[in-house]
Amino acid sequence: TLDAILNSTIQKIQEGKGEIDEISRQVSDECEKLKNDLQEISQKVNQIIKKVDSFQYKEKLARYELFITNRDFHVYGEKEMKDAYKAAMELRDRYQELQQQERKLRQERDKLTLRYRKLSATAERAKSLSAQITEVIEYLAQSLKNMSGYVKKLQGKDDMVIAIIRAQEEERKAIARDIHDGPAQAISNVVIRAEICKQLGIERPDLLEELEGLVATANNSLEDIRRIIFNLRPMHLDDLGLVYAVSKYCEDFEKRTGIKVVVRHTGCDRRFDDTHEISVYRIIQEILNNARKHSGADTIEISFNISPLVLEVRVKDNGIGFNPDEVDYTKHFGLKGITERVNLMEGNISIDSARGKGTSFYIEIPIG
Repeated sequence: TLDAILNSTIQKIQEGKGEIDEISRQVSDECEKLKNDLQEISQKVNQIIKKVDSFQYKEKLARYELFITNRDFHVYGEKEMKDAYKAAMELRDRYQELQQQERKLRQERDKLTLRYRKLSATAERAKSLSAQITEVIEYLAQSLKNMSGYVKKLQGKDDMVIAIIRAQEEERKAIARDIHDGPAQAISNVVIRAEICKQLGIERPDLLEELEGLVATANNSLEDIRRIIFNLRPMHLDDLGLVYAVSKYCEDFEKRTGIKVVVRHTGCDRRFDDTHEISVYRIIQEILNNARKHSGADTIEISFNISPLVLEVRVKDNGIGFNPDEVDYTKHFGLKGITERVNLMEGNISIDSARGKGTSFYIEIPIG
């Protein structure tokens, strides 16, 4: 049902939000650590700069004294000249050593500054994404509440069932669009940001492991959301019609379940009322899901025959079958829903099945 789909979507988005919040916390902690490291190394840079300046002055003074000693060699003895030379060389070596330390500390400080800026930007983005997803969850929860109230008001009124179906499909279309533009895009951004975090050179294995776990969870959630979007509203149905939309759905169904599905089409190639198209699409969806759950079939055949006045649909599987006389249609919600949709379109449905011989659905819908 729509309620179950929305609840499932909300739950998955909430799980993704929890992962984002955890990563945001860890990134914030890492930012704080980097900030402290940056302050510490900045202090070291300031200290080494003072030492370099001091030894630069001392080294210049020693070179000047060496110059005076060499110039006035007749005044100074050999020992004074050697001592002056030794002092000048020692100060020069120490001065160069301090310069090298200063360069290394500056480079380390610059790298830490860059990492801190990037990580801070990622932390802010994670907080923003969390806020956006919270808004999406609230919107979906309100949509669920509104739809549930709307359905309850119309329940039991046969003359309004078609209106309910149309409203449901329009709401599904709007929700599918909002999910695509909202949480699907947000989770895609989470994957990108997490990959960026992995490239920043973070040296904590536990944080890297959490990031890799987040990427995997986010990708799985993204695939689930895309499948939910497709189930909410098959975009191909609006653009290319019933047969093409069913074919695309069957391709995905076959990949997910391993059950081979063959779709055939005869007769004219035409479009008809959108309510009829979506109703037939949902009927086939339900038949395939029932076959997946209960039939044990490995092959399903779907055939369409479209004439100017009638749409004929036949769905046959090679599963275990069942005895139609033993089925309580009022309790089997899948078969009940299929039958009700066919009746709403003033069509006919027959089910041919026997144990060990598979099941065939034959549906005839007036479209003239």
